[in-house]
Amino acid sequence: MTNSQKTQSTKSSKTLVIVESPNKVKTIEKILGDRYVVRATVGHIADIPEKSGAVDVANGFAAPYVLSERGEAVIAQLKVDLHFCDELVLATDDDREGELIAALVVEFLQPRVPVRRAVFHSVTKDSVVAALASPRELNVALVQAAKARRVLDRLVGYEVSGVVRKKVRGDLTAGRVQSAALRMVVERELERLAFVTSVYRGVEVGVGTAPAFTARLVSMAGQRLAVGKDFSAMGDLVGDAVVPSVAELEGVVAELMSGALCMAVAGVTKRKATRSPLAPFTMSSLFQEAGNRLGMSTAEARVVSQQLFDKGLITYPRTDVAVHEPASRRAIRDEVARRFGVGLVSPSERFVSAKGKAMQGAHEAIRPTDLSVESVAASVSAREAAMYAMVWQRTIASQMLNATGSTTTLRLVAGECEFTASGTVYDELGYRRVWASRSTTDVTLPALGEGEILPVASALVTEHTTQPPARFTEASLVAEMEERGIGRPSTYAATIAKLRERSVFVRRGERALIPRVTALAVHRLLTLGFSDLVDYGFTADMETRLDAIASGDATREEVLGEFWFGVGGARGLEATIATALDEIEARETVCLRVGAHPVTGDEIVVRPGKLFKGTGRPYVSCGERNLSIPDETPLADLGVERVVRLLDVSWPRELGVHPVSGAVVTVAFGRFGGYVRCGDETRSLRSDADLFDIDLAGAL
Repeated sequence: MTNSQKTQSTKSSKTLVIVESPNKVKTIEKILGDRYVVRATVGHIADIPEKSGAVDVANGFAAPYVLSERGEAVIAQLKVDLHFCDELVLATDDDREGELIAALVVEFLQPRVPVRRAVFHSVTKDSVVAALASPRELNVALVQAAKARRVLDRLVGYEVSGVVRKKVRGDLTAGRVQSAALRMVVERELERLAFVTSVYRGVEVGVGTAPAFTARLVSMAGQRLAVGKDFSAMGDLVGDAVVPSVAELEGVVAELMSGALCMAVAGVTKRKATRSPLAPFTMSSLFQEAGNRLGMSTAEARVVSQQLFDKGLITYPRTDVAVHEPASRRAIRDEVARRFGVGLVSPSERFVSAKGKAMQGAHEAIRPTDLSVESVAASVSAREAAMYAMVWQRTIASQMLNATGSTTTLRLVAGECEFTASGTVYDELGYRRVWASRSTTDVTLPALGEGEILPVASALVTEHTTQPPARFTEASLVAEMEERGIGRPSTYAATIAKLRERSVFVRRGERALIPRVTALAVHRLLTLGFSDLVDYGFTADMETRLDAIASGDATREEVLGEFWFGVGGARGLEATIATALDEIEARETVCLRVGAHPVTGDEIVVRPGKLFKGTGRPYVSCGERNLSIPDETPLADLGVERVVRLLDVSWPRELGVHPVSGAVVTVAFGRFGGYVRCGDETRSLRSDADLFDIDLAGAL
């Protein structure tokens, strides 16, 4: 017997199937049976080293991959498994990263058995069996696109991070997509700082009809009352709207309540109201709704959606296509008819084509694998059950009838004052039986005719302030990134995780992303020295170029060469880095100039901290005085008045003595924010705690 025959005799005609997630293993083993051995790579097994020179830019951007410690263990186990198998199936995810993982498995495993590539978009028996019956070759173009992305990330992440460390502080980093996202967060904060709050007023009248409703004053003596949109960001009133005085409005209220002014119906307008269901979930919209409805962070939403996929409950979640496949649409429509009747099925199929830039088209929209299962609460965690219910509802609603009804608008007059009230009532709920917007509620108005006199039950003056643009939350940042074409579904969670690790913080009990003090410094350096890199159009175009590699319309070397060396007279990243190192004077460019001290006249400057010191932290400088401040200090807290108050106090500030031990109790700033100390004991304060407000009782 030859050696080859001996080797074959030890095998048992088994097939080794390799997937990414360990959560899929048991489900797939159960589907396929004993003839298959299923193993997971647990994500990437190898990567380009994080060091200078890891990418050979002079040699076609060659970048060897090195196994991680975990990757070495995975490959070692796979070699043992493969010894007893006569076929290898690569069933990693059907996207750039999944294709790269499959290619790297082949590179490091070096199998001597037939290799097949299989992909399935849901972990169900039909999908898995069909995928194994229709294998394909590794997609070389997709692998090259994934490798190009990693090279780009290394060139930016290491080379540009080197500039950030030298010019700002030694423990900071930059990233290709991360830098553009950081720009969004910081510039929104700067918009908020520049915003000037304005006041506008009105009158709300409670009308005592059945049903009762509320009317709002919109004009007086032919002049329209101002609302928030009538003010500029600088607080200027634009247009011809007016802001009445409190006295004028109180006069209106008094006359209404005394009966000196009678409120009458001057006009009734009715129009049809039609609402259509939202598109099925993509990863981006799923992340957004998970944040808004379930309070999930982007990282949690990514994990939970992947767990639902691995358990075979939903289809592949990393998709940017809001369209279901034709067979899926038909199945959804059949399920709507079964549950709610044929009359609630949309007359025609909805969402039949994918629109928008940056559509990869590899996967259909997210849906449950079994539409007849409305709840999985008994078999999964509470968070998984909540997300599954949301996916089921959005999926079913997508092929249901429109919600239809009518919107009634009333125009009411009282002397020279005009009021308005509006309400919408749905006669046919349609898809809203399953999925209703969180921001809309039905308001029913009574049937009224022109000239009818209305009873005034209450009236009060209202005062409102204009609001600055809202800070980004993780959900709204994902929406903005998707709108601008920055990043891809599979990168959103990782990008935001990097931001939260280095650049932004979230106050306890809130969801808004607030840039750290050092984030402003990094933003200033990048916008000054790397304007192309943080340009939204440039970042989005780079994603398009990566897609061109994946589709075979461009080569990896072409795209990387243009990015690094430049093209058509435009300089590349190599020259940009050299210029930034030579020309940017960090001390004068990456600081925040607050203003002048009102007494001494010294300039107040906020700086990110000492260079090359991993323990460096921001500090306020004024004349000869320097005061460290927490990195988690909102920029709004760094106005002249606030900073002067900080500088004029001797820190740590004594609060008193402990009533039992007699030890002095103090409050001070620390590396991670404010804290109180009593003897050897220290307690951290919340990030939003005001160090001037805390007293001895609060400290104790």
